Amino acid sequence: MKSKNRVAFLLLFLISCLLCINVSSHNVSAASWGAKKVYTTPKNTRGTWYYNDDDQVKKLKITAHTVNGVKLYQRLTEKNAKKWLTKLAKADEKEDFKLAKKVAKSRLEADDFKFHGRYGFSAEGWLTAGNDNEKYYSPLTKKKAGKKVTALRVGEGATNEFAFYCYRNKKLTE
Repeated sequence: MKSKNRVAFLLLFLISCLLCINVSSHNVSAASWGAKKVYTTPKNTRGTWYYNDDDQVKKLKITAHTVNGVKLYQRLTEKNAKKWLTKLAKADEKEDFKLAKKVAKSRLEADDFKFHGRYGFSAEGWLTAGNDNEKYYSPLTKKKAGKKVTALRVGEGATNEFAFYCYRNKKLTE
């Protein structure tokens, strides 16, 4: 009877160990670099937009949680951002300084903002605050070919300087 209890206990122990190993391997979040809460874009900025760049029509796609396929996350508090930036700097040194670029391109931090009375959002590379790489996306109404159309103003840098307008129709980019 005692040997059956020992075998059952040993079997239960081994199963528990395997479950713990499996669960702990799925909870590793070191690659998230602090990105926890997904950002939701304003509805009036979502969709496929087109813009002219050096006489080429290019596409900008904004979904509820992405810009051109890159996931958007809410900004970290200043304290958390410093903590994660320090961790990233230490890890990046080991990766021959390629890791920061990879992290910045794989996720963006986003925030709401208001431009001429309408809500839009801004986004920049994750943990890259202060690098003047921020983009601002603001919906507005613009006159094009004598008609009022919805446009998306894109601004850049720390001061939201005008970069270009996007339209829902390729023909309006001309």
